[in-house]
Amino acid sequence: MKALRILIIIGLISQLGLKLEAQDIKFGFLAGLVVTNARVTNKPEIHNDYRVFYPMYSFNINGYIEYKFSKNWGISAEPGFIRKGGIVRFGLNHYMSSIKLSLNYVQMPLLINFYFSDKFSVSLGPEFAYLINSEENLPSTATGLSQFNENAFEISVMIGLNYSLSKKIDIGLRYNHGLTYNSIITWTDVYGPPIGQSKVYNQYFQFILRFKITTGSNNTHTAYRN
Repeated sequence: MKALRILIIIGLISQLGLKLEAQDIKFGFLAGLVVTNARVTNKPEIHNDYRVFYPMYSFNINGYIEYKFSKNWGISAEPGFIRKGGIVRFGLNHYMSSIKLSLNYVQMPLLINFYFSDKFSVSLGPEFAYLINSEENLPSTATGLSQFNENAFEISVMIGLNYSLSKKIDIGLRYNHGLTYNSIITWTDVYGPPIGQSKVYNQYFQFILRFKITTGSNNTHTAYRN
């Protein structure tokens, strides 16, 4: 029985060694152009004609590490910084003036990557983000907002398409949709009393440029072909 256990352990170690030999680990960094906006739920009827938030241009800077299990799929983590938010328009009919609501997050997308070919891949997975600070000065008397309470921790889901221009450079297009709200708005009427609350969710489109510092060993690619 003891000899059988030893053989099983040796077999498991051998299998692990084969898997490690076949893996592909990539490191690098990426930068992105972000078009971000906020989705508002349960707006009071008096505000139904107002979009409240409008898209704004932003950016992200992230590290990148990918563990590729086979030729067809792998997992990646992208710790970094991103600015989310939107533009708030206020005044007469919300069109007189506007300010940017900038929400600065540290983020960690954790993605599963499926490779259709050496050039094309699809990424899908959650993003975890934490609000480190915000840059806003909402004029509550002009917008009908009495409170704007922020939620620091955010969970969202991301999907993206990637294309490899070369072994070192990728481009991609992504969409991210917030699953947890980032803030709560309390609405007031023209006389001041509150008339309802809305939850605000982040969402954004993102164009990325990714630079891979290392693309794995030659033995890895040989193992994939075999």
